Amino acid sequence: MSIVSGKPTITRKELEGVLDCLINEELISGGITRTFEKNLCELTSFKFCTAVNSLTAAYHLAFHALGINRDSEIIIPSYFNSAPLNALEIIGAKAVFVDIQEDNLLPDFDEIKRKCNENTKAIVTGHVSGIVDSFEALKQTGIPVIEDISHAIGTEIEGKHIGLDASITVCAFTPYDMITTGNGAALFTNNTKFYSTFKTFRYSSDSPSFDYTMTDFQGAMGISQLSRIQNFIRRRREIAQIYYDRLRMTQHHALYPFNPVFTYQAFPLIFDSSAEKTEKFFKKAGIEIYHPVETPLHIMKGFAPMDFPRSDRMSKKLYSLPIYPTLTKNEIEKISRNIAKFI
Repeated sequence: MSIVSGKPTITRKELEGVLDCLINEELISGGITRTFEKNLCELTSFKFCTAVNSLTAAYHLAFHALGINRDSEIIIPSYFNSAPLNALEIIGAKAVFVDIQEDNLLPDFDEIKRKCNENTKAIVTGHVSGIVDSFEALKQTGIPVIEDISHAIGTEIEGKHIGLDASITVCAFTPYDMITTGNGAALFTNNTKFYSTFKTFRYSSDSPSFDYTMTDFQGAMGISQLSRIQNFIRRRREIAQIYYDRLRMTQHHALYPFNPVFTYQAFPLIFDSSAEKTEKFFKKAGIEIYHPVETPLHIMKGFAPMDFPRSDRMSKKLYSLPIYPTLTKNEIEKISRNIAKFI
């Protein structure tokens, strides 16, 4: 049987919470979702949290709160998930792409500064694959920063939870993120005005809104997941350390050295072999590997591959090994053994 590339960590506790909601007919957004939001605030130290039904919805509400319109420009790394681009399609604002740094998943801060102008209304950034950064350089531009912590919620830099210094922070809860509610997301802020906008336009019975609510049975799953997030992160780091130990015996290399702050939502590494040879070897071994970002955003919008060459290269060369809490000891050993065998 193949070892799949990603898998959520669902236990009986999650199932019981969801079942209780169904038995009690608590299907719409209500008290359980509010408890989930409260717990998220306690974890992250934000004043306000609004749970919604998708990451695209979260970005849409974030852009709406910032007053983004058709004349606005939003800076987004090309090596990124498609949710902010999807939200901009709804609004009609312009996405301005930037490349990532050389041999690094962080956006090119110098390129961002060059592309900022009077129409730039927000900068989107995030901790891709759980590679954590403070993004201090971006927050000094004076332009609102929307920080995506989907791959790194639950970790801190110098005693402060990530995302706290952003104007608005978003987090997804898909089956492949740090915790899951099936689908769904949340927005975080310390700004009362932004929070009011999130609540009003998520759903309102007496004014136009977008109906972006999260259901209570999703919230119940989220509460259970959140209670174990530190165990999830610790387990991911343990597995990452095993992979690093095996990589020392090969010519292949991880993109970053081991870092105890990273959450390892993915394990980004570059194999010193062709894509064809790499994929054939791991398929034969029964191990699914994958590209953390399959298609850069500039390709989705019709730009040429070499318009953003570093993002394009990473989308083709960078892989992740399976890394998730429910990997068994035997599965981890099989993956590690094959890392060492692959030439």
